[in-house]
Amino acid sequence: MVEGNILVIDDELVICEFLRDLLEDRGWTVNFALSGQEGIKAFQAGGCDVVICDLKISDMDGIDVIHEIKRVDPDSVVIIITGYPSFETVQASLREGAYDYITKPVNINEISFVIKRAVAFRDLTLTNRKLTKELEQQNIKLEKKVKERTEELSILYSVGLDILSTLKLDEVLQIIVDRVCAVLELEICSVLLVDKEPGSLKIRFVRGLENEIKNTKIKFGEPISGWVAEHKEPVLVADIETDLRFRKRNQEKYYTHSFISVPLVIRGEVIGVINVNNKRSRLPFTENDFRFIRGIANEAAIAVENAQLYASLEDTYLRTVMALASAIDAKDHYTKTHSEHVTKFATAMAREMGLCEKEIKEIEQACQLHDLGKIGIQDSILNKPGQLTPEEWDEIKLHSLKSAEILRPLSFLGGVIELVEQHHERYDGKGYPFGIKGENIKVGARIIAVADSFDAMTTDRPYRRAFTDEEAIKELKNCSGTQFDPKVVEAFLKVLEKTDMLNTLHQA
Repeated sequence: MVEGNILVIDDELVICEFLRDLLEDRGWTVNFALSGQEGIKAFQAGGCDVVICDLKISDMDGIDVIHEIKRVDPDSVVIIITGYPSFETVQASLREGAYDYITKPVNINEISFVIKRAVAFRDLTLTNRKLTKELEQQNIKLEKKVKERTEELSILYSVGLDILSTLKLDEVLQIIVDRVCAVLELEICSVLLVDKEPGSLKIRFVRGLENEIKNTKIKFGEPISGWVAEHKEPVLVADIETDLRFRKRNQEKYYTHSFISVPLVIRGEVIGVINVNNKRSRLPFTENDFRFIRGIANEAAIAVENAQLYASLEDTYLRTVMALASAIDAKDHYTKTHSEHVTKFATAMAREMGLCEKEIKEIEQACQLHDLGKIGIQDSILNKPGQLTPEEWDEIKLHSLKSAEILRPLSFLGGVIELVEQHHERYDGKGYPFGIKGENIKVGARIIAVADSFDAMTTDRPYRRAFTDEEAIKELKNCSGTQFDPKVVEAFLKVLEKTDMLNTLHQA
């Protein structure tokens, strides 16, 4: 068994051959060099475990040889051999990096022991160095993972805060999609929610696809979202064409080869699915991407459920208030269809004026609730056939404030309350309850004012007969710029020109 390779550097051939024969008998492979320069070159050629070097060499000092060998390999093991040991020379060689020294004449037991100990020391040194390097590399990898995970958790926390910052379902879905697209640099992302129809999903918000795909329905079990919903199992697919579950695709044709689909689960029940695909880089999704989307899905499920519960609560409150408002209209045969007519007029004007759907929705709700405050006004005043006294008129003028006061606890109504409060303000500032004018009045309130007045004029009241449509239109024109916003009056007249709304209402 070969114990290792030894290089002997000595200018005496007899010593070199003696050491070679001696050590080869004990299993070592021995090479020798008869000069310092030759020994350095032999060492540089490699394959040497231990160097035995004489301190006195003809061409150079042994300490210089040690220096050069250590420069080539700081972990090399060098044993000094000398026939003239002195404290100074031994100390100098050890300072230069020699492992040990042996005196001439050589004792075979001594040199064998020193060499074995030197080899063991070298092995230990190399092993420690290797382990240290591996530990450093592991630390670097670990630090990188910790940094990546910390960044990921930080992003998850930030996205979670954004998602939970609102209770409006459409806003929640938009935030989910927008933030996921931004973080993963996506072209396509969609959120599907469980539909009212049992066992089906509907695409509720999507980014990067045609608008017509929104509201697409997918049944549970159908690839891809339906499969994820049915199995309650998130999937990361590198190539859809090789995945046996999804090779035959349904109407979800927007998937490219790589995609992620994750269910939204609350208390063990699936309420939706998040789908992502088409990285802008065109690279496939990774396990880190998969972990991120699963983390987002947990936050998203909570936010979606909260928004749905809040919407249900809003709807319950609103239905209750609407029923109350309808009851107020219904108890007076003169005004039982008033809110309905005002709503139709006002929403038509709002669309004619190019208002957004959110504003139109607020106007619609405000129209249905604008007279709610009349519940606090005596019927004897509301249905009085003659002229109202100043006190009674002051009581009537309070109804818009009372309506707003009743609605104020329903904070989700937001801008609706302002429209209700301002719908009796005049464009010239002579209205009530605040006397504000012009553009300071909410545009929705200015629209409701025209609709409310037209329907009031064309309806019989206890104190007067109804105006004809032509008389009411003439009155609107006469009051344009004083009581009413001219732009709103103009929009109303255009609506009447374009539609058969008046005949429809009269026939109803």
